[in-house]
Amino acid sequence: MIIVTKWDRWLIISIIFFAIMGMFFVKSITHNDEHLYLIIEVDGKEYKKISLDPSNPPSTVKIDTIYGHSIIEVGGDGAKFLESDCKDQLCVKMGKITKANQTSICLPNRVSIKLISKKSDVDSISY
Repeated sequence: MIIVTKWDRWLIISIIFFAIMGMFFVKSITHNDEHLYLIIEVDGKEYKKISLDPSNPPSTVKIDTIYGHSIIEVGGDGAKFLESDCKDQLCVKMGKITKANQTSICLPNRVSIKLISKKSDVDSISY
């Protein structure tokens, strides 16, 4: 039988406390308020680059191609496919992208949207 002393309990509580505080610390230093840009690509070519500003009201971008029709909603905090005539509607169901380097793609219509920031660097390199 294992006997847990008063000091064992203090040790366990302090480890849990410092683990939780560490998570909050890491989250606070990784959260950055960088300026985001939305890049819309159609058939692999840049169609439009939009600066996202929280003070701007939401707007829509309509894209008509030989592959289909898409409507993208652009707001100050991100962008999403609002409407698309593709069969599976996965691009619409994905929802809003709000962080740098997030991407949403409508494959049947060959339209992609990606958020980038000026500070967008490579996180890691694989060989």
